[in-house]
Amino acid sequence: MKVIQDVKKLHQELQKPEKSHKYKQIIEELSEYFLFGDHQKEEIFDYLAEQNILSLFYQKLKSANHQLTIFIIERTSMVITNLQNPLNINYVLSNPALHDFINHNYDFNNPEIVDYYVNFLKTIAIRINRENFYLYFNQRYCTFPLLWQAQKFIDYPDELVKNTSQNIVLSLSKLSSEPKKEKQTESVIVNQNKIMVQFKLYLTSSPFKQVYNKYIFQIQQMLESFNIDSKDQLDKLEDVLMFFNDLLTECPFLSTLLEKLILDKLIQPILDSLLLGRKTSFTLGYEVGLFTIYLFLTKLPLVYPIMSYFCEDQIFIDEAIQNQKEAKQQQQWIYDTKNVELEFQHIFYKELEVNQEMKEVKNKKTNLIVNPYRNHFLELLRSKHNTILHLYLSIWFVAKQNNYQIPSMQIINLLNLKEEIVYSKKLLELIILLTINEDLKELKQLYQQLKNKVVSIIQNLKVTNKKQSEGLFVNWDIIENFDWDIFTNSQPALKLEDLKPYNHNNKLSDFNYVYLWILLKCSVKNYQKKGIKNLYKINKEIEVYQACELIQLANQQNYLILDVNSGYLIHTVLQKNSQSGIVKFVQPLKAIECSFMEDVLILECNNLCINQFQPYHLKIQSDVITSVIDRIYQAQQSMSQLIINKLEALYDEKTDFFLIN
Repeated sequence: MKVIQDVKKLHQELQKPEKSHKYKQIIEELSEYFLFGDHQKEEIFDYLAEQNILSLFYQKLKSANHQLTIFIIERTSMVITNLQNPLNINYVLSNPALHDFINHNYDFNNPEIVDYYVNFLKTIAIRINRENFYLYFNQRYCTFPLLWQAQKFIDYPDELVKNTSQNIVLSLSKLSSEPKKEKQTESVIVNQNKIMVQFKLYLTSSPFKQVYNKYIFQIQQMLESFNIDSKDQLDKLEDVLMFFNDLLTECPFLSTLLEKLILDKLIQPILDSLLLGRKTSFTLGYEVGLFTIYLFLTKLPLVYPIMSYFCEDQIFIDEAIQNQKEAKQQQQWIYDTKNVELEFQHIFYKELEVNQEMKEVKNKKTNLIVNPYRNHFLELLRSKHNTILHLYLSIWFVAKQNNYQIPSMQIINLLNLKEEIVYSKKLLELIILLTINEDLKELKQLYQQLKNKVVSIIQNLKVTNKKQSEGLFVNWDIIENFDWDIFTNSQPALKLEDLKPYNHNNKLSDFNYVYLWILLKCSVKNYQKKGIKNLYKINKEIEVYQACELIQLANQQNYLILDVNSGYLIHTVLQKNSQSGIVKFVQPLKAIECSFMEDVLILECNNLCINQFQPYHLKIQSDVITSVIDRIYQAQQSMSQLIINKLEALYDEKTDFFLIN
C-alpha cells in the first residue's frame, strides 16, 4: 500500500506547476515505477496507465528547457526499452502521447537533443512489428510520421545520428516483406496484407522517393572527393551501398525503383563522363569511376543491368532522366518542417498505379538505342596503366562469373611479348583466370614464346650479374609454392591497396615471365603444379635441432633458423626442457633486409618483395648483432645459385614438364 501511495503522491506533485524545479526527480521516480509495476506489481502499472502519466510527461516536455527535454526523452526511451509484459508494451506503443513526442517541435539546433531524439525514434522502431504496425502507420492518409521524422536526419553532420537514421529506415522498410509462416487467423493475415499494400505505396510514392535520392546524392558527394587510398572513405561508401543492398534484398518491390535510380543517376553519368566525354552532374577520373562500377557490381544485386552497358548491342535509356537538370542539394543540414500528412494525402491518390506504370515502361523498352558504351569500354584495353587495367579486368571477371561473354582476344593481346611485361602479379593472374577454359590458339602460341623466353632467362642468370634478377630471387617462394588447384578456385576481390602503383615493375621482368609461363603451362598443357607444404607456420611447434643452421639470440630460449634449402628465415622460441620450439616469425629469406638500432634487430621487407610484411623487431646481444646480419646476407647469397638450379629443374628441355613437389 505504501508504494501505491508514493506513486499517487508523485502524480500529484507532477501536476503542480510550482514544483517545476523538481520535475526531473519526479519523472525519474515515476519512470522507475513504470518498470517496477511491469516487472513485479501490476497494480502500479495499471494506475500509471489509468492516469496517463506518459501524457503528463509530454505536457512537461512542451515547456521544458533543453536539459529537461533531454531527460524526459531519455526516461521515456528507458521505459519503452525495458518493458516486458506484452500488454504493457502495446499500451505504451499505442499511447497518443508517443505520437506527440515524435511530432513535437524540438530545438534541433541543439546537437544533444538531436542525438537523444533520434535514439528515441530507434527505441520505438525496434518495438514495431507487423502485429502492432497499424499503431504507427496511418492508413487513411498513407503516412508514417515516425519513419518520416527519422529520414530527415539522413544528411545530419554527425555520423552516429546519420547511421541511426539509416537503420530506422531500413528496419521499418523490412516490415513490408512477407513474414515467416506463423500461426495467425485468416482475418489477421488479410488485414496485415491490406496495410502492407498501402505501406508499399508509401515507400514508392514521390515524397518518400526523396529518401533514396538523398542517399544517391550522398554517394555523388563521396565520389567527387573520393581518395582512392582512403580506407575511411571506402568504408563510408560501402555502408551506403550495403543500405541499398539490404533494401533490394529485403524489399523486392523496391527493386524497379531503386535499380532505375542507381542506373540513371550514378552508373550512366559515370559512363557518360568516362567513355563518352560528356558533361555530367558529377565528374570522376578513370580510377575512381571504374572502381565505383566495380563496387556496385560486387556490393549490389545489379550485375545484369549494369553489365548490359558493356555487353548488350542495345540498351534502354530514359530520356526524361537524361535531360533532367537537378538542383544541387544544400550542403548544410536543415530540419524539414513540411506538413507531412497533407503532402502524402495529396499525392497518395494520384500514384496508386505508380508501381504498375513503372513496370510497363520497363517492359516496353520504348527507348532502346544502339549501345554507345560497349566499344568505348573495349578501347580502355589499349591502356598500359596497371591501375586502370586492374579495375577494368576486375569488372570483366565479375561479368564472366555471371556468364557474360568476355573479349578474350583483346585480353590476350595485352600479353604481347614484343614489349616488356610491366603488369603486376595480380593483373597477370586476372588475365589467366579470365581465359581459363577459353579455346584460344593465341594462348598456345604465347606459351611457345614464353618457353623460349624462360630458356633465355636461365642462360642469362648463369653468366650475368645475379642482382639483375633480384626480383625473381626475392619472390621465388611465390613460384615454388604455386598451386594450380588453389589458383583456379580463387575468387579475387579488388582492394584499395591493389590499386597503388608498384614502383619496381621494371625490375620484376624475369619474375613476370617465369610466373606467367607457369600460369600458361598449367592452363594450356593441363599440367598441375602443387605448392610445397611449408613446415614453418606461426605459433606451430617445430623440431629445432633438426634445422639447417641455428643462431642463438639474447637468451637460451630464442633462435633464428636459416633454412637455405627451403629458403626461409625463422624465429623460434625454445620450449622448456624440449628439443622443439614455437615459431614466432617466418618469411622468405631472400625477401628480408636487415638493420639494427642499439640491441634490436629489425627484419624488413625487401622493396621488390610482392608479398610485403611489416618490420619485425627482435632483441639481440649488441656485440653479436653485426655477425648475425652477416650470416643472414651470406645465406641469401648462397641461395642465388640454388634458385637457378631449381628453375632449371622446373623447366626440363627434353620433356618440358613440371617437377611436382
